[in-house]
Amino acid sequence: MREIILPSGAVLKIQPASFAEARNLYQSVLEELKKIRYEGEFFSFNFFKDAMCALFSNKKVEICLDQCLRRCLYNDFKIDEKTFEKKETWVDFVDVCHEVGKENIDAFMESLCALLNKYHSKAVKKDPA
Repeated sequence: MREIILPSGAVLKIQPASFAEARNLYQSVLEELKKIRYEGEFFSFNFFKDAMCALFSNKKVEICLDQCLRRCLYNDFKIDEKTFEKKETWVDFVDVCHEVGKENIDAFMESLCALLNKYHSKAVKKDPA
């Protein structure tokens, strides 16, 4: 279990989701990310802004992330639909979602990126330009 101190001083304890829950989140994130067009540098501010806006506004991602959140603790209480009802907790919401999401899809993303890099390298070698 990983612990993070949040902006409010609250403690988030992250317990990874089940494989099925994490995979559902990963797939819903990919579904949204593939819609984003970028120009110029891939890791630019605008790319990340567009990605964050797409992910935080998508209901399917929200539903999948909620399943992952329910395995975690916020100040030693299980996260549920009432956790962020008090306005003073709102400051932590984005960080909680980001950290829990990252915890549950990082391994998938790392292996996907490695696979894509492998195919990209092969494609670059074949391209005479």
